Amino acid sequence: MSDEKGPGLNHVGVAVPSIERYLADQQLLLGAFARGPLISNERQGVRELFLTDGKAVLELLEPLRPGSPLDGFLKRNRTGGLIHLAFDVEDVEAALKRIEAAGGVVVTRPVADVAFQERRIAFAVLGGHLAELIERPR
Repeated sequence: MSDEKGPGLNHVGVAVPSIERYLADQQLLLGAFARGPLISNERQGVRELFLTDGKAVLELLEPLRPGSPLDGFLKRNRTGGLIHLAFDVEDVEAALKRIEAAGGVVVTRPVADVAFQERRIAFAVLGGHLAELIERPR
């Protein structure tokens, strides 16, 4: 997928039933990771927490309420798991057009997102995998 700067990996999204329980269970591996604030994202129906070791960024996601977009995934994967890879792109609309032209499917159209300072995000499936596209700051 060509992009002026080229898409860059922003983070890896992991859906979990409970962020607190996941962090306790994974303390041995993730205990030294820096943690961002816990975000209640009403628009997306999730609670989210970003972790980083200074190189990689993980986004932990848990349902905020019944009917969350994570519900179906967590019913199939009771302990959670990788749900998406997120990429920075220059223009989210143009990136979605390229994904559709390559046979992908748009899952959600661009919306402003609180976790990314109101930059627009969208979700698409390409090659059977869910990708989150995050528009770079302009």
